[in-house]
Amino acid sequence: MKIGCDIVENKRLQNKNQSFIDYVLTKKEQEEFKERGNSYLYGRFAAKEAIMKVLDNTKELNFLDIEILTNKDGSPKCNIKNIDVSISHEKEYTMAVALYKK
Repeated sequence: MKIGCDIVENKRLQNKNQSFIDYVLTKKEQEEFKERGNSYLYGRFAAKEAIMKVLDNTKELNFLDIEILTNKDGSPKCNIKNIDVSISHEKEYTMAVALYKK
């Protein structure tokens, strides 16, 4: 088992343009982002960074290879097998943890 984590200062991502959003979020994630707003972007960015850290292959993996959609209960669900993700929001920061279960 391995753990990766990332923290984002929200104001760093506050005014990102559409090209950044296209770089980070898949089309399905962008649909959820339109409904949920900036906190969604902050969380997905942090979660994808944590996943890249836990998988140790950031050179081979890009943001669009990772898709994190929302389960009916509100929890994040990653498309990569054996990866669990948790995202936590606070006023100025967003944190994510990725757990890789080998």
